[in-house]
Amino acid sequence: MDDQEPNILTLKGLLVEKGYKILTATNGPSALKIAESSQPDLILLDIKMPEMDGFEVCKRLKSSKETFQIPVIFLTVLGQTRDVVKGLELGAEDYVSKPFKPAELLARVRTHLHLKLIKDELGQKNQSMAEKNDELLLLNTTKDKLLSIISHDLRAPMGTLKEILDFIMEHYEDLDQHKLHESLESIRDSIESSFTLVENLLFWARNQRGDISYEPAMKDVKKIIAESIKLMTASATAKNIKLKSNFLATGKAFFDSNMISVVIRNLINNAIKFTREGGNIVITVKDYQKDPENLLLVEVKDNGIGMNPNDLNIIFSDGTTRAKSGSGLEKGSGLGLKLCREFVERNGGKTWAESKPGKGSIFYFTLPKEAI
Repeated sequence: MDDQEPNILTLKGLLVEKGYKILTATNGPSALKIAESSQPDLILLDIKMPEMDGFEVCKRLKSSKETFQIPVIFLTVLGQTRDVVKGLELGAEDYVSKPFKPAELLARVRTHLHLKLIKDELGQKNQSMAEKNDELLLLNTTKDKLLSIISHDLRAPMGTLKEILDFIMEHYEDLDQHKLHESLESIRDSIESSFTLVENLLFWARNQRGDISYEPAMKDVKKIIAESIKLMTASATAKNIKLKSNFLATGKAFFDSNMISVVIRNLINNAIKFTREGGNIVITVKDYQKDPENLLLVEVKDNGIGMNPNDLNIIFSDGTTRAKSGSGLEKGSGLGLKLCREFVERNGGKTWAESKPGKGSIFYFTLPKEAI
């Protein structure tokens, strides 16, 4: 980068002869534009240029995230020590005095190109190491989460199951049919709770590792809901809860059926858990009012115990899952709702909820009607 055409031609001829590709500029603003757009491996910069001197050009190059790593060699007038010092203070890597000696110039160009190559390789290796560290951190976080849930949330239903079985074995001959039936119901509830938790754990761990395949297609979400209601009817019946569906739209959307099946089962299971005996749960499918042409809305509404605003704000969060007891003191890890959010977002939708303590909750999620 020089404002003197003869100097540019001399430099260009010398460097082209050695196989280098050259870009030239005769003023500071032009030099900055070329540097930002072309990202050269090295810049030869004259101090005296019109509009903007070399010092200002170097300063701007070194203060820009796009160009700060490009090495700069100043071309200075022989004997101008102050110019050399100022250039180096501004971030230049080296200098060559004018009139320059071709051998010296070429040697310095080769040296700084080689150093940049080494820097770039180190940068790539550091980036690779940073990515691996992020992967290790994710694995450790996943492992810690799994151990926490297994040691706390899975231990509770298994402990309850053991206590009930111990009680039955110890008092078997004295138990009447009614008491025995109550004990067996408790065993069933503990097993069901444990199974749901283990299933969510496996899905969540696989999703964190990216092991769950994503195969979206045009499907009818009403069929997924009908199948889920059929699977969850026994759990609802045990609490005398009625499961109903309300289809106000075609139900056609673009999604991965396995993922959305997990979402719907978890939302229904969650509603059953927090709905009192004799309550109602309604699963509705309709066009999303804010974007009826492109989005389908699924809502799961219960008239259960509801949530306070603080719980409502964190149920889908990325932070630590927050366990809460259901209407029948059922235990939960909070993992199911996090899994719902992750799977819905993977399918191009969003999740949210509304709730009032003592009045019940409504969980919503959207799905795209066409491929995204």
